[in-house]
Amino acid sequence: MGLSSIGESLRLRLGALRIAAGADALAWEWLAYGTLLVTAAAMRLWDLGNRAVHHDESLHSFYSWQLADGHGFTHDPLMHGPLQFEATAAIFLLFGDSDYTSRLLYAVAGAALVILPFFFRARLGRLGAVFTSVMLAFSPALLYYSRFARNDILMAVWALGLVICMWRYIDEGKSRYIYIAAALLALAFASKETAYLITALLGLFLTLWLLYRNVPRIIERADIRIGETTTVSAIGRIASSFWRSIANPSSPRGSAAFLLILITLTLPLWSAAIGILQDTSLLSWSNLTFVTRDGGDVVGSPAGGAILIASLIMLALMGISVTVGCFWNQKVWLIAAAIFYTIWALSYSTFFTNLGGIESGMWRGLGYWIAQQDVARGNQPWYYYFVITPLYEFLPLALAIAAAVYYRVKRQADAFTLFLLFWVGMTLLLFTIASEKMPWLLVNITLPLIVLGGKFLGDVLSGVEWRKLIAPESLALIVGVPALMVAIYMLALAGTGDDGSALTVAISAMVAIVALIGGGVYIALRIGLRQAATLAAVPAVLVLLLLTARASVTAAYRHGDVPVEMLVYTQTSPDIRLLAEEFRRADGYEGADNGLSLAVDATSGFTWPWAWYLRDSSRYHANFSGIDAASVESAPPSAEVVLVHSNNHEAVDPSLQGLYTDGERIRHRWWFPEQTYRNLTLERFAKGLIDREAWRGVMDYWLYREGVRHNIGSEDSYVYFAPDFPQNFEPVASTE
Repeated sequence: MGLSSIGESLRLRLGALRIAAGADALAWEWLAYGTLLVTAAAMRLWDLGNRAVHHDESLHSFYSWQLADGHGFTHDPLMHGPLQFEATAAIFLLFGDSDYTSRLLYAVAGAALVILPFFFRARLGRLGAVFTSVMLAFSPALLYYSRFARNDILMAVWALGLVICMWRYIDEGKSRYIYIAAALLALAFASKETAYLITALLGLFLTLWLLYRNVPRIIERADIRIGETTTVSAIGRIASSFWRSIANPSSPRGSAAFLLILITLTLPLWSAAIGILQDTSLLSWSNLTFVTRDGGDVVGSPAGGAILIASLIMLALMGISVTVGCFWNQKVWLIAAAIFYTIWALSYSTFFTNLGGIESGMWRGLGYWIAQQDVARGNQPWYYYFVITPLYEFLPLALAIAAAVYYRVKRQADAFTLFLLFWVGMTLLLFTIASEKMPWLLVNITLPLIVLGGKFLGDVLSGVEWRKLIAPESLALIVGVPALMVAIYMLALAGTGDDGSALTVAISAMVAIVALIGGGVYIALRIGLRQAATLAAVPAVLVLLLLTARASVTAAYRHGDVPVEMLVYTQTSPDIRLLAEEFRRADGYEGADNGLSLAVDATSGFTWPWAWYLRDSSRYHANFSGIDAASVESAPPSAEVVLVHSNNHEAVDPSLQGLYTDGERIRHRWWFPEQTYRNLTLERFAKGLIDREAWRGVMDYWLYREGVRHNIGSEDSYVYFAPDFPQNFEPVASTE
């Protein structure tokens, strides 16, 4: 056999080995993702209907049920986009309406989110993608809001899908990623107004990247001459030169094309942004109202002469979009636009049964939330996300901080890594600046933290020589790091008792810390600092992952409707769910005539969530109105059950005595004691850093959620039963 034959044989064998290795790796990946998907789905679907229905959930579920029942749907930006109502209505038609099925859409979306990194392996790396999926599966914020009937988890799916499509298109240049991105954009804008923030964020990054890569060419084309070219002319030439750069289909790696798609597909939906300027010196002189601040059903709409101008603005922006898109690539843009506007129009018009929804979505979707910025719902301090993020998402937060340091020191940040850092930083900045701060918005901040953290872990651990993990030095590090974490915890929180036990604990912890650090330094000198640091990261991440999973399970299952969790915020108490079960069990009892009759005091929005629980008119006859002394005296209630707001209880109780059993006080809604973190100043924060009792309080809450239950706030009601009503109701919600 000749040398050439031997060489060819070796090449074939090496190729076969590579194929076999690739197949084995892919098999392990399929197993990993399959396991994660099953685990994530089980965590999100298990006992999904047990938690009391939140006020917002009841709105979303009730109007979805009305749509499924044939009563139609009218878009109202107060409840964001129409997509969740239409999708949930479809689920109700298929599987029936219940607390469980009202959350099914979001649970499925949360499970789907976990699998998306599989399609991002080319950028995240195989290890990085798996680590990202693991953190997505066990994230406390993502798990909790995957089991909650709000559209934030849907937005997480659309956002990550858009990011994947953007980079797949930049890498591969295939038009299918443009089309998928168009569909995802439409779904995002049909879901929630945070779509504007996501689009702006992606567009800003692409613009900065294009400027960075094309500045020399842009300046050269602009032909600016110092001392000869005026400022206005220079700006015009630079803008023209930049346009020629991004309008060129052969622009670098497709980034310009994707930017054009983002701008041109969504440009008409930004029409209402002019409302930001209506109270400024630029437009206040005109007395035009582009965004109505007060007006009930028309908040966010133009008024008077601004209606015509608003229509012209929308038409002009649509014309610009079509012209620019067709100039760039007529076929691709028209297909993308058809996908985008078909999905968007079908959703906002509820499949053309509500044509007014198209106008509402085109202008009021953004206009309403511009008008609401002064309201500042939640009224949270500016540092709100700096409190809640480390409380729940401490693992991806720690990894993201480490990633920022690592890539800066190593100077290994490519364009994709810079994007992830930009995504994390800008998302946190935008949601910190926004006036409305709510715990469910943490989903938007958590997502980029996890993606960056996953990539960082993949980059760092891909260099680990795993076979060396069984070496004595490696085993010592793996055991020593958790031990060091426990020792630091014991030292920081050692008590101050007089029996000497606290001093013994502190001294023992200090000795252990010194010994463990000394041992770590010795091992690092033997195997190398980089290898030691990488190996030490493995047990540290595992410990934090276990704590993350514990926090997820505690928030989602143990405290799902108990506001000792900041994630729970203001929540319907479990008393309401238990009382609703009493009503179901008592349906058709001897005292009821063709269904159970209930009178519900609508004071302070107490119609919700009862409108959802009592939606079945064949079973319940519910009257929602104010119940006060005057109304009871003029027309005493004849219902079998009466629910009275606690503010009206004393006034109506004498009139109800004898007609009903004694009123039973129940928690209607209750909320987390926000005074625990409000009014935090730099001075108070600095003092807390050296106050051991402050540390003890923080750690007791961080680990055990202790120290807040006695301060939970609530708004209550009283329930009165007819004397013969067959009930065995016992309230369980307690702040003790």
